[in-house]
Amino acid sequence: MGRKKTHGRDELLAKAMEIFREHGFAGTSADMLVQRIGVSRYSLYSEFGNLKGLFEAALERYNDEIIDLRFGPLEHADAGLGEIRAVLDFYGSASDGPAAGKGCLLCNTAVEFGPDDPTGSGAIKRYFERLSGAFHNALSNAQRQGHLPGAVDTRKEADLLTSVVLGLFVMIRAKTPSKSIEHAAASAKERVDAMAV
Repeated sequence: MGRKKTHGRDELLAKAMEIFREHGFAGTSADMLVQRIGVSRYSLYSEFGNLKGLFEAALERYNDEIIDLRFGPLEHADAGLGEIRAVLDFYGSASDGPAAGKGCLLCNTAVEFGPDDPTGSGAIKRYFERLSGAFHNALSNAQRQGHLPGAVDTRKEADLLTSVVLGLFVMIRAKTPSKSIEHAAASAKERVDAMAV
């Protein structure tokens, strides 16, 4: 008879996701997960195969939960400049919240590994494409609705906003002074407002 698992998959994955977010893939060992979560090594490997499998599942869960929550509104068919401002407002004030010192798991992974995350799943490429695509959707909608001039290059502006948000994530992880984060987000909002009709 096999050994009983002490944690459900969802609970184990939620805790592992936060540990990876704090320490990165290279800084997280199976021993650390066993100690911090209170789960057996057997449970880890029976659910996810190996550390890479767990990390890939954590990246997927982060995308499905956190990225959906924050960037999903930009992907809606009726998203516009208001949704862009809301994202910038949220991250501009996130330096004192639960993300302080942690940042974004997917952004952290991009910084740690560049374009090649250790799972080989292409999660980082999809992450960048999703963020830029979300901003592009909202900007294109605003342009169709007459809230942005036709001369605005929505693809270039989407890439710029993506770089701003990624920079904010890094600043939040590094616990940059709140004022600097607020100023960066406010400047990006001013650019959006200046483009608007």
